[in-house]
Parts: sequence; C-alpha cells; structure tokens
Amino acid sequence: RVTYMASRHQWQCECRYQFSVTSCTVFHKTHMDLPRWLMAVWLVCHSPKGVSSKQIQRELGCTYKTAWYMTRRIRLAIQKNLVGMRVEGRVEIDEAVIKADGGKATGNVPYAAKDVLGMVSRTNGTLRMIVLDRLTKENIQRVCTTNLGKVRAFYTDAASRFEFLRELAPRYTVTHGWCWRHEYARGNVHVNRVENAWGLFKRGLMGVYHHVNAKYLQEYLDEFSFRQSNLKDQEALVGMVLASC
Repeated sequence: RVTYMASRHQWQCECRYQFSVTSCTVFHKTHMDLPRWLMAVWLVCHSPKGVSSKQIQRELGCTYKTAWYMTRRIRLAIQKNLVGMRVEGRVEIDEAVIKADGGKATGNVPYAAKDVLGMVSRTNGTLRMIVLDRLTKENIQRVCTTNLGKVRAFYTDAASRFEFLRELAPRYTVTHGWCWRHEYARGNVHVNRVENAWGLFKRGLMGVYHHVNAKYLQEYLDEFSFRQSNLKDQEALVGMVLASC
C-alpha cells in the first residue's frame, strides 16, 4: 500500500520507504529544477563535439561543481543505452591512441596514452569505442566477443592483430603503412567511417573539453558513440536518455 504525502510531494509505502517521481532517475536527490536539467540533457545530446561543464555552468547559471555533477549523471545514463548494443553487418574496425590526463605517463610526456578500439557498422551506423589496457590480439578478441553481432564482412588496416577476424567473416584490408603500397582506400575497402569518428572525438577533446582524465575516458567515448549511433533519430535522443535512468 502506498500513501501520498502532499506536503512533501512524496509517496510512502508500508515499509516506510519514501520516494518521489524523480527517485531512481538521473534527477534523484537533486536540488536543481527540472527545466534546467532538461536543458542540460538537450545540450549534451545535441552538441556534435560535446559540451563542457563550464559551458553548462554558463548556460544554466549554476556552479561548476553542479554542472560537472549533472553532466556526469547524464553520461552514466547514456552508458545504459549502450548496454547490449551490437555492431552488425559490414563493420569497420580501427585503433587509436588518445591522450588523457592521469594514469601513468611515460618519459617526459605529461599525459597517459590510452589505446582505444573503434568499430562502426556501415549497415546501420552503430558505433562503439572501447578503452583497452593494451592493444593486443587477446584484448581485441574480448571486445569483439562482447560488442559484435552478426557480421557479414570486416574492413581493417593491414595490422596482423586483426588477422583472427577472418575466422568470423571475410576480412578486407587497406594498407596505411609508409611503404610503396600506402593507400587510404581501394574502392569500398577503407576504414574512413571509423576514422571520421576518431577525428570528431579528438576535435572535441582539444576544442571543447581540453583535458579528460583517463578514469573517465570511457564515459566520454560512450557519449560520442551514443550521438553518432543515433544520427538519423536525433529528436529521440533526450527521450532515450531519460528512459534509461
């Protein structure tokens, strides 16, 4: 049995647990009004290169701490949308090295270089970008097992670490190395879509966020993946985030 307490705008069950319409959502235990929350969700979902917490602070007229707290919660809600998502059809796979603050720096480099694997479907545009401890065949196999669905063909560079993909589906390669066979594309054999995703993400890091801690890098990658995977249905992005809370 549930009783409504009008004075507090909350409900209470027989076990004396009290809850409201915002309980167990992205708005749980927040003092920020819902219109500004919805504006923050819209800004995160519709900014192609992302939106910084400082920009959220300026737009909403709140403190930086509050803005960072809101954007972090929104990214965690976005991550729930990606659970169970599979990259299928004709799939491009490529790796990149992302500069992140924190972690273990090497030599005189003041940042941690994180290996990231990207995979995008030419069939429906689904994109996933996953942080790896090391760019090894074993780690790539683990990520592929978790994130790939039914694949018709793979498109990669000529790196030997992707050779095992031939066991799953036909693999077509393009040679990016500095040699006499250097090429960017050969007909429809290329990885331009996933490289475009890397370019957009890196532009966002340099031009919007400037610094991203290695601890939170996967959250930012998932945010970009979510937007890119739903380019054809951008009007539904806000609803998808709110529904996953």
